[in-house]
Amino acid sequence: MMINLMENKSKMPAFLRSGFRILFFAAGAGSSLLMLAWLLFFTQQVSVEFNTHYWHAHEMIFGYTMAVVVGFLLTATQNWTKLKTINGYPLLFLGVVWLIARVLSVMESDYIFYQMMADLVFLIFSLLFIALPIVKAKNWQNLPIIFKLLTFVIANILFYIGALGYLENGQYLGIYIAFYTVVALILMMTRRLIPFFIENAVSANIELKNSKFLDLSSLVLFVVFAIDIIFFKTHITQISALFLFVIHSIRMIYWHHNGIWSKPLLWGLYVAYGMINFAFLLTVIDYFIALPQNTATHSFAIAIGLITLSMMSRVALGHTGRNVFSPPKALGVMFAMLVAVFIFRVIATLFWSEYYPQFIVISQLLWIAAFGLFVLIYAKMFFQKRIDGSFG
Repeated sequence: MMINLMENKSKMPAFLRSGFRILFFAAGAGSSLLMLAWLLFFTQQVSVEFNTHYWHAHEMIFGYTMAVVVGFLLTATQNWTKLKTINGYPLLFLGVVWLIARVLSVMESDYIFYQMMADLVFLIFSLLFIALPIVKAKNWQNLPIIFKLLTFVIANILFYIGALGYLENGQYLGIYIAFYTVVALILMMTRRLIPFFIENAVSANIELKNSKFLDLSSLVLFVVFAIDIIFFKTHITQISALFLFVIHSIRMIYWHHNGIWSKPLLWGLYVAYGMINFAFLLTVIDYFIALPQNTATHSFAIAIGLITLSMMSRVALGHTGRNVFSPPKALGVMFAMLVAVFIFRVIATLFWSEYYPQFIVISQLLWIAAFGLFVLIYAKMFFQKRIDGSFG
């Protein structure tokens, strides 16, 4: 029995051996293709009957970002719990329903019910596949992750109730609840990962400073910020954003080391964290000076893109048996492209708003190129077995 099980495992395609493989590949390819579709919609090369701005926001959150989040958590949960997460046909099932939802998203609105079903099946089963090992191993410190995944499910339900015409602001609520939950998840993970990665990669002799007071303050203030900006839009948004900017600026000082700038897998994360912090500052400035619409939102969004691209690049190396300290040389180019996206989409539009459409198109093309390069470099890693011979 055990021999047969081992034989079946050895015959399993490498693509289906771990969650990051199929979902990171889907995320990378999907990100480029979804942005290409958004480029065609934005430039009116293709006309559709649905709200393309809501479509763009929904697909970048529930399409691209959720594929990264689920792929990462399926892989990380194994490390946290020492229990295997899904592989083989259940993993293929997740990939297929994710793909079905993405294809249906660009079809006529008559298919939106079927898109909703595929999207929710992906999220609900992802939640179950991640939650079960955490609960079984009594890994209670990661319980907040389960609650965040549940929030994504609820937010997507709200979006589709709105899209189907049953809740007037359902699409808005679904998008922004999910969006700020993604930011919260990233802030929680970067608190653990950025200093850990820097200490391991730069020098064994450094210990970067952290503060429990800053951790707790950041958590409480972000909850206040997110609730107010989504539901109320009072002065509390700007006040909490100002304090968050100060807190994360202090963290950035604590975590800075000159050695990060020669290592793309470090500076990519650090710069993305800076983009998140800059978004808080833009939120404050917008109270005094009217900024172009959604500038702060896109500072958050591009930070999400750079952080997730950095994490996918690192996780794929480590979990295919490769050396994370010797990444592909093109990583710096990929990350620089997303920094350029930030410069054109956020910074340039602040000063030269008359060129707003041109800056958007340039940003879209750079985004497509960055994720296309990721797929080109990493596809072979996703489809080949681990180089050390281990299963995964």
